[in-house]
Amino acid sequence: MQFKSLEDFVIQQLELLNLERDAEIAESRKLQETFSAKQLQERGVCILNLVVHGMRSGLYGRTIITFGSKLVGKELPSSNMSSGDIVGIFSNSSASQLEKDQICSGIISCVKSNTIEIALDSDCENIDLNDNECYKLLQLANSVTYRRLKMGLNSLKNYQGPAATLMNTLFGEQVFSSANISLPPVLLGYNNDLVWFNKNLDHSQKEAVEFALKQRELAVVHGPPGTGKTTTVVEIILQTVKAGNRVLACAPSNVAVDNILEKLVSNSSVKAIRLGHPTRMQEAVQNRSLDAVLSNSEARSIVNDVRRDLDAQLKQIPKTKKRGPIFNEIKNLRKELRERETKAVKEVLSHANVILTTLTSATQEGPLKHLLPDHFDYVVIDECSQATESACWLALTRAPRVLLAGDHFQLPPTIISPEAARRGLGLTLMERIIQRKEDGKSCVRMLTTQYRMHRDIMQWASDQLYHGKLEAHSSVASHLLMELPGVEDNEDTGTQNSCLFKPDSRWQCKHGCL
Repeated sequence: MQFKSLEDFVIQQLELLNLERDAEIAESRKLQETFSAKQLQERGVCILNLVVHGMRSGLYGRTIITFGSKLVGKELPSSNMSSGDIVGIFSNSSASQLEKDQICSGIISCVKSNTIEIALDSDCENIDLNDNECYKLLQLANSVTYRRLKMGLNSLKNYQGPAATLMNTLFGEQVFSSANISLPPVLLGYNNDLVWFNKNLDHSQKEAVEFALKQRELAVVHGPPGTGKTTTVVEIILQTVKAGNRVLACAPSNVAVDNILEKLVSNSSVKAIRLGHPTRMQEAVQNRSLDAVLSNSEARSIVNDVRRDLDAQLKQIPKTKKRGPIFNEIKNLRKELRERETKAVKEVLSHANVILTTLTSATQEGPLKHLLPDHFDYVVIDECSQATESACWLALTRAPRVLLAGDHFQLPPTIISPEAARRGLGLTLMERIIQRKEDGKSCVRMLTTQYRMHRDIMQWASDQLYHGKLEAHSSVASHLLMELPGVEDNEDTGTQNSCLFKPDSRWQCKHGCL
């Protein structure tokens, strides 16, 4: 599917997002209307009989409420709720779970065995929850992602930022720049005599790195399973940073973002900051989160002074009847806290040469709003084939050059609405580029050596999906389970049982496998 214009793309994507949003709301509403609160708790989307254990201030002065059971220390019921989920807060006595009856809403910031913390929405800051009353939390359809995607699409209509040429290229108004063009070193900041950070890159990985660095607007690295896609992406980032450029590295999931960061942090020259809540990150990279870096910055002591004053006022709310003066003081303290934290965040981010985040967090609502529109020189989107194109555009507008990495033959984006999927919401940016008849293949380099599986397991996928181009590295081409320490040689671990799917033969083994 190719679009006649950018306007055509925006109109179509907004319509399909509405279908997807309606399907998500309908699914959530059906649960709420069909089942009782107790049944919803059994399904893991509701927690009953909670009381307020405390209130404090979070980043940017957001009010964070800690809920727990009446009996302090008692474990909460198991649930599917996790950090980042949207929840509604209801009175426990309310028979309804519908949105119109909720007291307020917020985002889960931390889940422990006996407590759950909710960062309230900005319009709920002065909400008054009674310490003696019981409440219930209900998981809601995620309106935040939908709102961000919609805002991102609408911002494309009159866009005039650093990615203007890239945008024209991606919508067919310009052809992709050939990698054979001799680009001035001042433009890309490196020469052809690369010194490799990773000395073990194979030929196809090196070729992909060199190609990506020379592309004027767009490069696509097609990485089939086990071919070292993320390793290649990290090398491209390191070379880009070495040339003096600043990189925004994104992926659709927290796990994929953390995988990039984990490989990056082994290089001490990289100043990398990970955006997002630390509880959603792998433990190994939590020290690179914005929160962790801020906590060790010089500005933290000043911010902490204001935060202590704010927390003291929040604790006074349940103890006084005349709450007007307290709310006014809280408002003033929040304003001062936001100003101080904004200055600290801006300072930390401006000194980073790589900032990492999920796609749906690469918006003007988050910390990136503190940076200039042209702050980044390069955008990297890993696992691009698992993200909708509208999600990719949240990051794409931030730099004149982009690297897309992924494999469009693996998992596609998750789409709830069958109608939206049928009409193209699941078509990824990577697929759309490759399908371009004029020059789609010219901006793609495929990794061809895989390091994960035996050549016989690999071969069918190579022939069916990758035009027979995959080769198994010698370290895995013939490796068997029986070669592992403590594994015996038998028909399941050796070569006696070759139950591999051979669709074009009538071969049959003793197990009955065709």
